[in-house]
Amino acid sequence: MTKPVTIRLEVPDYERLEGEARNLGMRPGTLAKVLLHGSLSKAGAAQAEAALVALERLGALAAGKPAIDAVQLVHAVRRGLGEPE
Repeated sequence: MTKPVTIRLEVPDYERLEGEARNLGMRPGTLAKVLLHGSLSKAGAAQAEAALVALERLGALAAGKPAIDAVQLVHAVRRGLGEPE
């Protein structure tokens, strides 16, 4: 179960969050959740930094590649296997 949390950020902070999220190919709220989760854990700062590095690497790998619709991909595979969609 999850619980919603609302935070207010100054415009420059939100713009930084939004820019980083865009670079990583995710929504700002998702990045905020990753950062918060990492900072709350025992080795928070190191884990958050490692998560950001991993996400940056993932973003670099995805750069220039076409977007993939996972649902369409699953349907195509199921059709190929002769399974019902």
